[in-house]
Amino acid sequence: MTSPSRAALICIAIALAVGLAEPYVEVAWKCRAGYETSEACVWGRSLFPLGQIAGLLIVAPVTFGLLAGVRYLWHRRRSIGPPDHA
Repeated sequence: MTSPSRAALICIAIALAVGLAEPYVEVAWKCRAGYETSEACVWGRSLFPLGQIAGLLIVAPVTFGLLAGVRYLWHRRRSIGPPDHA
């Protein structure tokens, strides 16, 4: 078994960072100035622990998949090279 490449490790690190930060960003957005008593803010704060779990179990893998897909397409495009124009 080979070790993951440096690019894959960077994708994993970015995905984990996004998964961990997502609930905080969501609550900060829902509870911004003027919306502190909104229903979205109240529910966001009460379901925050569930959001942390969902961030790691749902958001992080989706982010990793998107980053891996973009990395694959970028690598494929670079390896094919520019089209020949006649």
